[in-house]
Amino acid sequence: MFLPRSTLLPLTAIASCAMLAGACTPLDEPAAPIAGSPVATSSPVATPAGPQPTSPSPSSSKTTAKPTSTPRSSATTPLSPSSTPTAPSATPTTSGASQVTTPTGSGIKRPVSSYAGLLAAISAARPGDVISLAPGTYVGTVPIKGISGTPSAPITIEPAGTGAVTLRANLPMPSCGASGPDENRTITFASGSSWWTLRGLNIQGGVMVAGKGASAAQRWLTSKVNAKDYSARRAIPGRGVNDPVAARSALASLSRIVGEHIVPSDGITFDGDVISVKGIHSRASRYGVIRNSAIRDIACGTGPGVWLGNYSDGWTISGNTVTKVAASTRSHYMQEGIRIGGASNYNLVSGNLITDLPGDGRAFTTDVDSSYNIFRGNAASGVAIGFNEQMSGWGNRWEGNRASDYRTAGFSIRMMDGTMSAPSRHSSSYNVVMRCNAAIGAKDFQAGGMANGVLGPNSFTEIDLSNNLRKYFVAANNLFNGAKVVPAPVVSPTLAGC
Repeated sequence: MFLPRSTLLPLTAIASCAMLAGACTPLDEPAAPIAGSPVATSSPVATPAGPQPTSPSPSSSKTTAKPTSTPRSSATTPLSPSSTPTAPSATPTTSGASQVTTPTGSGIKRPVSSYAGLLAAISAARPGDVISLAPGTYVGTVPIKGISGTPSAPITIEPAGTGAVTLRANLPMPSCGASGPDENRTITFASGSSWWTLRGLNIQGGVMVAGKGASAAQRWLTSKVNAKDYSARRAIPGRGVNDPVAARSALASLSRIVGEHIVPSDGITFDGDVISVKGIHSRASRYGVIRNSAIRDIACGTGPGVWLGNYSDGWTISGNTVTKVAASTRSHYMQEGIRIGGASNYNLVSGNLITDLPGDGRAFTTDVDSSYNIFRGNAASGVAIGFNEQMSGWGNRWEGNRASDYRTAGFSIRMMDGTMSAPSRHSSSYNVVMRCNAAIGAKDFQAGGMANGVLGPNSFTEIDLSNNLRKYFVAANNLFNGAKVVPAPVVSPTLAGC
């Protein structure tokens, strides 16, 4: 049995708008911070509706739980990334990780003990500064607009000592049927604010990393997707071939095309944070880092735990846990673990664990032209699909990952193209590499439409290809375990050569 078509989102103008990681009524600018005066730190504030973080308590003005550099998920699972098969030793040159720098803290240390003091410190911050927060709860939105560190001297916000620091805000909550990610979040980076590090914080209400003009990029891509014009989409630098250096000029190229200056918020680092209620969403922002953090208890209708969209290139997402993203009544793309969409390329996703996604939630997903990404050494459990390549992924690599306790499939490639008699560069998977992975469940691997793909070796037993893909599998230059053969529905699992 193939994945039921009723569970997949039709590619309409509205649907592709959401899938490209923007609002379905796009704005010329990213959403501004929430209007109104933030509540003072000392005033208790009701936490937004929806799933609540388990610790610390949002009703208290002080917290006792200490954020650590490796927060643990509240889910219980027998699976961990360390139990995955060993990935190939050769490292493909598709990651933007070389853009990442370690914060130096070489500037001024700015002690803060109140919400007003936090805003003042942010306004005054210069490259290399460290904003040092006294233990407690800071209530109100935190807009960071037009203020930047540098690659060698980022601006850091971190706890002053061992006491926990919680940032939260009174945020409007969308319905569970919302069709796009919620842009109202506790912390917002906007107008090109770049090179910041958030370390060891408990952030209730999530973070938006919004490049200026991201909606213009989204509208252009949506129009080309709806026109099935893959040539124009792939003409943007670093989209048609694996070239991360050329990709650095993609937003400049798009700016000329759309007639609007697109300014990314680059180099935003999350290090050892606990993020709840709403997750992390990036639009047209690049070379960020999410590491050793826990993203959990995400409210329905707000979007995935992590969503990179609108040409968000070169992120490194490693060593995190994502768990309990509440079910959306809209579609799977609103309740996934880590989602990379909207032509976001050259991202490295490694050593993450995603568990406990209800309904049709998928753990790791690429969609809408997201290409040349690497998924290595990750684990998924308690989800509908573990690892999921959707529309028009080119050159993505899925290596050394592990899926268990899944409801639909462990690994999946572009099922919506199963009705097509030949692969399509507009929508099918091209040049995918899927090797050294393991799946423990009834259906290890499924695919609908692909060309020039490399499958195997993998520890897969059940292979479910669409009837049409079986007919053209060899003609489309796909390989199974190194040979031009159509895999049988049941095969012998192997990790030889891994």
